[in-house]
This record gives sequence, structure tokens and C-alpha cells, in this order.
Amino acid sequence: MKESPTTSNISATSTTTTTTTANLSITSINEMSEKQKLYSPREIHLALTNKDDEMVVTWITKGRINQPIVYLFKGDCSVVTSNSNINNNNEYNSFNISIGKSIVYNGLEGYVHSVTLNNLEFGKTYCYSVGSGNIYRSDIKSLVDQQQQQQKKKEGYNDDDDDNNDLLRWSKWISFKTKSNEIDHVTFGAFADSGTWGDVHEVVASMSKDESLTLAIHGGDLSYGLKEEVWDTFGDIIQPLASRMPFMVIPGNWDVKEGALQPFVNRYPMPLVYKQPTIEKKRISGTPSTPSITTLQTNPNLYYSFRYTHVYFIMLSSYDPYSLGSQQYKWLVNELELANSMRQQYPWLIVIAHSPMYSSSTGHGGSDTGVRTQLEWLYDVYNVNVVFSGHDHGYERTHPVLAEKVLKKNHNSQYKSKDGTIHILGGTGGATADPWFEEQPNWSAIRESTSGYTKFIAHKQTLQVTYLRMNGTLGDHFQITNEFPTLDSIKSSKIFSHNNKINSNPSEHTGVFLLFFALIVFVFPICAYYKLPHLIFSSLVPKPMISNKSMV
Repeated sequence: MKESPTTSNISATSTTTTTTTANLSITSINEMSEKQKLYSPREIHLALTNKDDEMVVTWITKGRINQPIVYLFKGDCSVVTSNSNINNNNEYNSFNISIGKSIVYNGLEGYVHSVTLNNLEFGKTYCYSVGSGNIYRSDIKSLVDQQQQQQKKKEGYNDDDDDNNDLLRWSKWISFKTKSNEIDHVTFGAFADSGTWGDVHEVVASMSKDESLTLAIHGGDLSYGLKEEVWDTFGDIIQPLASRMPFMVIPGNWDVKEGALQPFVNRYPMPLVYKQPTIEKKRISGTPSTPSITTLQTNPNLYYSFRYTHVYFIMLSSYDPYSLGSQQYKWLVNELELANSMRQQYPWLIVIAHSPMYSSSTGHGGSDTGVRTQLEWLYDVYNVNVVFSGHDHGYERTHPVLAEKVLKKNHNSQYKSKDGTIHILGGTGGATADPWFEEQPNWSAIRESTSGYTKFIAHKQTLQVTYLRMNGTLGDHFQITNEFPTLDSIKSSKIFSHNNKINSNPSEHTGVFLLFFALIVFVFPICAYYKLPHLIFSSLVPKPMISNKSMV
């Protein structure tokens, strides 16, 4: 669904300033605005691609347009909005015009437009506007002169049969900042379980006001909608945040339901590993009275990874197969191997998955032990620092933990990267809070029923994590200090141990195998050398009685 954009660079310094004034009556403006609602951009959001210097912009219109266009320039949007003279500043001497593609899908009364922005520089502020119609906008006074516009009319350029200076087809100017290079730190926010009611407006407003954020991550259950109208509402709610920074998402259980999967996949395109769903055979065991049957199962393959200034993100799908031998499991192992080979460049390894391995919420019965059984040992072997989940509505953070055993407790919330994996339940995006089990488990460091977001500040040597309630107050804070630039011998022994478990059953027969191995390698050879079997046999078997008469 993604297409390489057509991009042109237009130097603002090579053109003269043209100002056009339209004198329209109030009646004609009102009449035109009703028509232009079909073409007005809405639900604008950004996302990363597989390339470090790219960003994809996606938005919705209810009416069909000729072609989706994005104006982009490096610099602050105040240069345009204040009508300053762009020619006087070299930082703003070039506009990029990128053209993308539009799609439709079953059930959508409208069009999804995507444009890829490329050749972006690290740590820079950019300003952009999306829209359609006349490629030469009337609000860019120094972009083209009147003769060029008249020439395009003579050539039969069609602006969707509307006025060339109609800016209702265009969004306002919006700024974003690209990720920092490796010498800087990066700040990002994460949340899950939003919906279109409750506290979602306040959470989005709180994150939007945080100017230090350059990336937003949603851990699933975006709109809770099974109809397009609900997804429209969510898109409008999230736009103030998602239009000014990459908005990276994974599916929740509500996002893969019938009526939700199509809008989730098409409205929020992510750099998925597999662009298309796959179909596999699934065998269902029978009973004494019914035979076994084989069915076809469709897997949407909604998982991917990306790297972002010191952090290696693995974005899992809790609703694609993840058990040993599955496609996602094999991919995950390869990603974990790659992440650890790049630990010097990306010291922090964070997994995002909707269903929580650790939760003391009653929302869905507590921890997802199925996911924990299959994947937790991998996180231990490859030193995953943080697992961020949703599903249950509330905030909870564990101590470093493995198989419900607390690996380290620190009342000052200061940990080291070798202490173990910390799990964060971040279902605080605005949906109604779930109650907790009465008894708080030993592995649970803190829990509360509030709405807000989790803020990460990643330096090369430290990862600072803070939970901020939507009113700005502090809910939790901890820090991890980096202590492993590469895989060490302790971790290598973990890999060897767990690989043995893969080859058999990770949870069965390990002790029997080790005992048998010890007998063959050590005990049996020693016994043979000292003829112990013969001595033991001789001592147990009684010697025959020899009668003197037999010798006669």
C-alpha cells in the first residue's frame, strides 16, 4: 500500500512574491465550505518507515482528490504562519513537494492518503502541510509567480474543478522533530487502551503539551470501535499528538475484531515485517466420538521492529501465533539476536506487546501466563530491559522478575541492566480503570488506577522511566544504568541452557536428561575401570557349595 513518492525541490529564492486577495461574500464562503468539507484533511498522523531518513504522513478525506500532496521545509512553522520573508533565511530556502497515493477499503466512506517524506536529517525541526488541489499554494507567497500559475492553466491543469487559491483543501502548518543522532538522548511516551470516551482527551492533551517528546507509542486498543465512525472520532482526538511526532502502534484485542481490523491496518500503516496476511493450516484434535479436523487460519502478521536513538524496539502482536515454531516466534528470536549484536549502538531493548505477562488487575484475570510460558525465558536470555503492555486498565510496574521470582528489590528504584526484565502495565490511555486483585503480588512494585502516560528518557548509559498522570503529577519513577556493552559469559551460559530446553520441552524431563548424561559420561566409565559391576555381581551371587563326596 506504500508507494515511493514523487518529490520536487522548489527554491524559494528563485521566485518572486505574489499576493492574491479574494473578496468573497459571507454567503459564498459558507456555500464553498460545505463543499470543501469533502476534501479537508483530517486524522493526520506520522509514522516511521524502514529507513532512518523517512517519515510517512497519513490522513483521511471524505471526498476523492486528484493526488495527495505534502509541502515540507526544514525549520519552524512560525516562518510561514507569521508571513515572514523566507528568502532572508537560508534555513528555509527550499520547499519539498512530495506526492503519494490514496487507497480505499471495504466499509470506508472516504479515502486514506499516504505520502512518504525522505532525505530527512537527524535532530532537525521540520514544518509540513498536507492537502490536494493546486500544487502551487497561494499562502506560499514567494514560491511561484503569476505567470507560472497562468501557464499551468493553459496546459489544462485540473485542480479538482475548484479555485486555485482554495486553502480549505490543506491542513494547517504542523511541525515535527526527527530523532536525535547517537550522541544525544531521546524522549518518548507510551500508553495503551484509549477509546473515545473517558480520559483520552486529557491524556492526549497532556502528551501534546510535552515538547520534549519526539515519539509516541500506543500499546493497542486504539479506538475500541467496530464502526468507521468511531475510528474517525479517535483519529480526530489523537491528531494533535500524532501529527507532530511518529505514532507507532501495535494491535490490541479490540483492534483485530471484525469491523476493526481493516481500519486499524489501513489507517495506521506500520513498517510490518510481512505486508500481507498469511494462511496456515491448524489441526484441531478430535475426541473419541469426533474425528480430528484441519482448518485454515488467517494471521494478519501485525509485528515489526524499529531502532530509535539508543533504543531497539520490538513491536509484537499478541494476536498472531507466538508459540515455539511459529513464524512470529522465529522472527522474534532473530530480532533478539540482532538487537544484542547491536547493543553498543542501541543499549536499550524494549518490547511492546498488548497482553501483559504480569498484571494483578482483575480486568482480564491477571497475568497472561500463556505468553509468559512461551516468551519470558527469551527475554531473560537476551536481557530485554523493559516490556510495556496494556490490555488491563491501570498502571503497574514490577521489580526485575523471572517466573514470578523477584530478582532484585530496590526501594530507591535504581537498577542495573543486568538485574533482569521490568514489566510495565500501561493501560492508562483513557479507558475506564479496572479493579485490582485484593492482594498485591510480591513482584509488583507499584500499582494505581489513574490515567496518564509513561515517559522514557534514553541516554547511552541510563534509561529513566517516569509515569505521569494526566494532571501532570508524578506516579512512578525508576532508572536503569547500562552495564553490558556486549554479550558476556554469564549471558552465553543462559543461551546454552535455554537452547537445551528448546530442543526438548522447556518445562519437562530436563532433570532426567541431565542424570542420564552424567551416568553415561562419568559413572559408567569409572565403574568399568574398577570392575565394579563384576565385584558387585560376585558379592550378590552366592558361591556354590562343593561336597567332598563329589571328589571321591
